[in-house]
Amino acid sequence: MTSYLEHRRALKLGQVEPEKKKPRKKIKPFSDKRAKLNRQYSKESKPLWEGQECAIKSPGCLGMASGMHHVEGKDTPEKLLNKEEMIPACSYCNLIWVEENHAEAEKLGFKKSRMKTKRFDK
Repeated sequence: MTSYLEHRRALKLGQVEPEKKKPRKKIKPFSDKRAKLNRQYSKESKPLWEGQECAIKSPGCLGMASGMHHVEGKDTPEKLLNKEEMIPACSYCNLIWVEENHAEAEKLGFKKSRMKTKRFDK
């Protein structure tokens, strides 16, 4: 009989204590640096959209803003905190309509093409 089967038999008969499993560690959703930046962003942006109407007003718009839409995206701290490129938007317009209608959103000025940024101008 193999050692594994002998071990399982000993467990069943109560001759060996079962191994205690180590608790799983949670993976952080954000780094400490990004979490600090997100807290700062939340404090600065909430007064800008709270109680405001959605500026995008797409078909299916919810009416009241529930956050800020970032015209240039928010991949860098500078873009995340740039108040000139933020507009109040409801969750439908911001998360669904702008992403599904990229060309129309770009034409209306709600989204800027990333192909025109320095990152792609090589």
